[in-house]
Amino acid sequence: MAAGRPVAASLAAVLSAALAAVCSSGAPDAELAHAGDYAAHPHLRVTGYPVPGTLDVVQQVVWRLADGAGGRLEKLASSDGSAAEHRAAAAAWVGEYQQGARGSVTADFGDDPADRQTVRLGFHDTGQVKELTLRLDGRAGDAGWRVLLK
Repeated sequence: MAAGRPVAASLAAVLSAALAAVCSSGAPDAELAHAGDYAAHPHLRVTGYPVPGTLDVVQQVVWRLADGAGGRLEKLASSDGSAAEHRAAAAAWVGEYQQGARGSVTADFGDDPADRQTVRLGFHDTGQVKELTLRLDGRAGDAGWRVLLK
C-alpha cells in the first residue's frame, strides 16, 4: 500500500496542474456557453448553403425558442425595429414555436449569402414552418449575422 501513495500523489499533482491549465486557458465564456447549449439540445438538421455565421445564429434562434428565452432571442435581433418591437416579436415567436423547437428541427438555408439569407425552419414534431431573414448588421456587417425579429 505504501508504494501506491507516491504514485497517487504524483497523479493528483498532474491532474491538479492539468485542471489549473484548463481553467486558466482563457476559454471565452461564449465558447463554454455554446458548448453547453449544443450538448443540451437536439442537433439541428441542415440543408442548403449556410456559412458559419448564419448557421450559428439560426442554431441560437432554435435554442432560444426551445428554452423559452425571449430575452436571449432579442439579443440576436438585427437593428431593424425598436427594442419594444423586438421584445414583442420574441415573446410571440416563443409562444408559437417553443414546443416545436424542443424536438427535431430542420433549417433549409437559401443560396450562398452575400449580405442577406432566407432560412426556412421546419419543426418536425408540430409540423410548423417559420421563415427567418438573416442579414449582416452594423456598419459593413461588423455586428455579424442577425435575424430580422418582427
